[in-house]
Amino acid sequence: MAEGREGLELKKEILHALGETLIIKDKKLYIEPNEWFAPVVNGYPALEREYRRLEPARDRLNKAQNEALDLVRAQWRVVRDSHP
Repeated sequence: MAEGREGLELKKEILHALGETLIIKDKKLYIEPNEWFAPVVNGYPALEREYRRLEPARDRLNKAQNEALDLVRAQWRVVRDSHP
């Protein structure tokens, strides 16, 4: 990644692509996401719950868990492959 002023400009450009209102408060960055980002933000909790439910434990998965995890991965591939 670019360093110096060019690097800062690139980071700023990336942040502005994610949201319009950028605020730094108490050393934390707050971004009001762009409208196109809403489906990602709104859909993530359900996707994370589904993934965590199927996430492998320290011991081996049983056959049913493996099959369920394969189905989730296939759904993710369809979503990933359908976007340019």
